[in-house]
Amino acid sequence: MDYTPQNQKDKKKMLEIIGINDVSELFDTIPKDLRAKKLNVSGGKTEQELLNYFSDIASENKVLISFRGDGIYDHYIPSLVGEVIGRSEFWTAYTPYQAEASQGTLQAIFEYQSLICALTGLDTSNASLYDGATATAEAALLALRASRKNKILISQGLHPEYMQTVKTYLENSKTDIVTLNVSENGAIETDTVDASVDDGTAAVIVQSPNFFGVIEDMQALSAVIKRRNSLFVAVVNPLSLGVFMSPGEYKADIAVGEGQVLGSAMSAGGATFGFMAVKKALEWKMPGRIVGQTTDKNGNRGFVLTLQSREQHIRREKATSNICTSASLNALAGCVFLSGWGNDGFKNLAEINISKARYAFNKIKTLEGFKSKFENKVFFNEFVIETSKNIKKIQNVLLKNGFLGPLDLSGINENFKNCLLFCVTEQRTKAEIDRLTEILAEA
Repeated sequence: MDYTPQNQKDKKKMLEIIGINDVSELFDTIPKDLRAKKLNVSGGKTEQELLNYFSDIASENKVLISFRGDGIYDHYIPSLVGEVIGRSEFWTAYTPYQAEASQGTLQAIFEYQSLICALTGLDTSNASLYDGATATAEAALLALRASRKNKILISQGLHPEYMQTVKTYLENSKTDIVTLNVSENGAIETDTVDASVDDGTAAVIVQSPNFFGVIEDMQALSAVIKRRNSLFVAVVNPLSLGVFMSPGEYKADIAVGEGQVLGSAMSAGGATFGFMAVKKALEWKMPGRIVGQTTDKNGNRGFVLTLQSREQHIRREKATSNICTSASLNALAGCVFLSGWGNDGFKNLAEINISKARYAFNKIKTLEGFKSKFENKVFFNEFVIETSKNIKKIQNVLLKNGFLGPLDLSGINENFKNCLLFCVTEQRTKAEIDRLTEILAEA
């Protein structure tokens, strides 16, 4: 972006138009103790002096060892990912409009779609969405369009922010949204679904691994849902599919999720991408765009935008979504990530995540004042520990020792008071996990 210098007269006029007296008022929403002190750059400095000055300031930042997940996870990003997505021809979030001039970008999106289909076991993927939350909401809209019914059942095990996003999307519709409670073992029971699903149910949305890290019995749930001719929306962590059954295998109709774990940095929660894959019967109801493979008049392989069902291209009332930009750059990172690991490497990565989380779980639950919330459940990356200790004190002690502690579930769900959601990925070492348990024991 070009830098356009402004004189004092210009700045004063800009401040008057937006109704403030000083530029500092733009940052009032940031707590004062978190704001940087006044920068000492007066009098003019050379480029080298400025770099050294800001490097010194940056060195004061504290890098924490993370044991918190909650939707965004600390995974290693191979250098291959940055090398490819950093190329100038890919450095954009936009899906191209002129196919004849954008064959490389279109092919990259096509390869991404192919990998998502292989990962989920479903027939068709779109060119990605914003994130996991909006992808879940788009899945709900798709189910309502396809079924022409007006009831959505959502497992309480769905990420709370995903739940809020779905409700926001459907707020002005006549959709009946019903939340299905998880049982004491942290998963949703088939009897709960069976008692709630009826002929008016458009879809049932279930996340696995769910918000509490628990693996749901998706095959059994699918059988119950299919008996009532409702659509089954599976919200999945794509990394878990290296080990666990794919949505296609348990006959889900729609699979969505957050793609951040596939090569995108945590970056304080974004930018990431959402993915969506569906059975063939639903592909014409999908939001966003689909890149297809074809041949030209000379028989040469080529790529085109096969589907563009948004309001810029067709009449508003027939558009499937108002999403106008797929997160193509992040989706490309996911494509490179999956390609780089390959089938065996990806499976091995998922297994390492399981084993490290299980190691941490077995150590923490034996500490005095800590116990497992769901003792005999299979989990992935995350697990819930109940404690009799002061959670605020635990978090503060961990922070002082350079750890970003687990998520306090007390304010999220009334059934999880005094509970902590720990996250362990392949990034955490045995030494870090052992040190964590030492601090917890002493806290």
